[in-house]
Amino acid sequence: MIFYYNGKKAPSKSYDVANGCLLIIALVAIIFMFTLMEDIEDLKEYWLHILIVLGVGSSLLYGVFRKKGELHTYRIAFKNDYLIINKAHVSIEKIHLDIYNSAADDFHRYHFWDTKGVLSIYSTIEDDLLNYFSSNYQPQTTKYIETSASGNGSKYRVITEDGSLCYDLESGEYTLERNNETIVSRVPEFYIYDPKYKKGITKTT
Repeated sequence: MIFYYNGKKAPSKSYDVANGCLLIIALVAIIFMFTLMEDIEDLKEYWLHILIVLGVGSSLLYGVFRKKGELHTYRIAFKNDYLIINKAHVSIEKIHLDIYNSAADDFHRYHFWDTKGVLSIYSTIEDDLLNYFSSNYQPQTTKYIETSASGNGSKYRVITEDGSLCYDLESGEYTLERNNETIVSRVPEFYIYDPKYKKGITKTT
């Protein structure tokens, strides 16, 4: 069974390039600030400026070099009890599908992940992948009642009756908690959000 990505196009790399340029500017600014000082006493005069530039530089440095998954916008396939994405093969036994519904059982979102840390899919859209997996692999499908959800930039937090899901759309990093205990926290190799997967036609020979 093959599922094709039908969501938004992959974002431009210009954001990473812009971050790199801003980082260089911040480093040049730091060097320039130090050239203005003739001795250590000048730190008193420029300490606030230095702190601001260092703060901006540190934030940019973290954004450029922090670990991120690869945003995958092509297809995934199920074959011979494995999920295949690019050249990676994940046993279906290691895959989990978490569905978050309202108390009235209305769909809100799903999170599709595996224990090896290869793939993570976060979606607020019902699609063919959700329907296929939940119908054919019920033991690995869990439904949760969502009590609240909030977002801050690229980061989202979903609260359930007994835990939470934190997800970062920019890096794919996610953390699952159950009963105040962290079950898993990682950055997957590949991540996808709102893919709107469409079932494809499997060729037979």
